[in-house]
Amino acid sequence: MNFSGTLEKEKGMHRLHGIDFCRAVFMILGLFYHTALIYNDGYVWRVSSADSSVVFNYISNFIHAFRMEAFYIISGFFYFLVFTKKNNNFLNERLLRIVPPLILCGFLINPIMNYFSDQRTYNWGELTYFTDGQWLGHLWFLGNLIAYFILTYPICSFILNTNELSKNKMLICFYFLIPFLSLCSLAFSKVMLLDNFVFITFDSLFYYYFYFLFGCVCYKNRDVFVSILNYKIAFYSAFIYLFIYLIINYSYFKFLEPDYIKAITKLSNGFLVLTLIAITYKLGVNGSKLTRKFSDSSYTIYLLHQPLIVLIYYFFFESLHLPLLLEYVLIISLTFLISFSIHHWFLVKNPTLLFLFNGVSKKRL
Repeated sequence: MNFSGTLEKEKGMHRLHGIDFCRAVFMILGLFYHTALIYNDGYVWRVSSADSSVVFNYISNFIHAFRMEAFYIISGFFYFLVFTKKNNNFLNERLLRIVPPLILCGFLINPIMNYFSDQRTYNWGELTYFTDGQWLGHLWFLGNLIAYFILTYPICSFILNTNELSKNKMLICFYFLIPFLSLCSLAFSKVMLLDNFVFITFDSLFYYYFYFLFGCVCYKNRDVFVSILNYKIAFYSAFIYLFIYLIINYSYFKFLEPDYIKAITKLSNGFLVLTLIAITYKLGVNGSKLTRKFSDSSYTIYLLHQPLIVLIYYFFFESLHLPLLLEYVLIISLTFLISFSIHHWFLVKNPTLLFLFNGVSKKRL
């Protein structure tokens, strides 16, 4: 079966709707992840409920198992897409997408969130608040992208000239090679004992870089990449991941140390990552008006979601003690609606605000 037609159709519409929808979903899943941390059993987040449930541990652990790996693959995909347009200002334009929102939110919005994060201590008024990355908060992924954009630029031409991957080789990369290289890179960062510095979170920087690079390779082999984003492969990948997960957590590996269990789990994450990318891609491939509005606002929603979650819980839900699931749904809904409205009612209509929050002008959108 020829899958390239879908991709070519998307190109004709000047937008890769399915892949764009993936990026939006993986960013906005941050709302579900961070809100669940409030109610985690045995875990203290920025704000934490006196009531907790292990159900929210399962929710946050499941989302955490694939979200950022999948997001960085998609980020690398779009990074390389823009590179192939042969724009002389390519790197500057990529950095402009990141740096203004990072500075604005990091220095104007995050301090408000940090002030009301009553489970955290910050070195207010000291240089270490900046040098140790305390100002970053949930924006650490932007710091990583700055480094990835700069580090990857010199090797883009090399990637462009590599041989095409077959479908089987693409699956091997997803399932085995990239998780293995990422885990080795993470182990190296642990050995180096590197602390956070300004906008760099070294553990995550090392761990996710191979996923970002693989995203570049996915665009280079975009027809093959799209060909594996289907429900059949998603089903088989999910089945294998679940099988490995059950064996690791409930059977023969119980004698292993927790760190080894985590390492084996990370090695199996490629199956889950491909499953969720494939399902999300298929759900968004048609590019309806609603999904486009959702995708357009996803960057703004991610930038604002964690401060909004902290403030909404602190001022409205901390003393209410509603049923936990109801609180969880209400906080997510309010956070989404407020940030979505801010994007479409204010940012889109004001080029200056749009540049400061998204790094682009209305004309470029």
